[in-house]
Amino acid sequence: MKKYEIVYIIHPDLEGSTAKITEKVKKDVEGLKGKVISSESWGKKKLAYEIKHNAYGIYEFLVIEMDPAKIKEVERSLRLSEEIIRQMVVLVEEKEKSGVEAPRRKPAVRKAPVEEKKEAEKAPEKKKTKAEEEKEEKERQKELDEKLKEIIGD
Repeated sequence: MKKYEIVYIIHPDLEGSTAKITEKVKKDVEGLKGKVISSESWGKKKLAYEIKHNAYGIYEFLVIEMDPAKIKEVERSLRLSEEIIRQMVVLVEEKEKSGVEAPRRKPAVRKAPVEEKKEAEKAPEKKKTKAEEEKEEKERQKELDEKLKEIIGD
């Protein structure tokens, strides 16, 4: 059995009957031989965009343990429910051998500009004389001219 997190949004007009809807979802999970580990009500919140002409929704959160073969049936029952306007079921990643839960998102590998600047400061460059700079510029121009001739075919 694997752990899943379920988040669903209930129609805002049904604010008084959210407990009944949550109990219905829990019974669906338990009817498919699943186990509800925890349940939270996040309350009424403004939606990022309108869903079925509603600007608000009531958020509910469940953590369940269920056989992976039967999770599609839970998703289907949530989708078919008229009280629920949106739902999402996510598999909770397993803990690593160290006992620490694996991160859900991979962090960016890119270095921050500040770190790049620090690395540049660690290796100070020699100041070039004007003659050396002019010589490098001429060499760069020569290389560009050669590449241009190759491309044009002169």
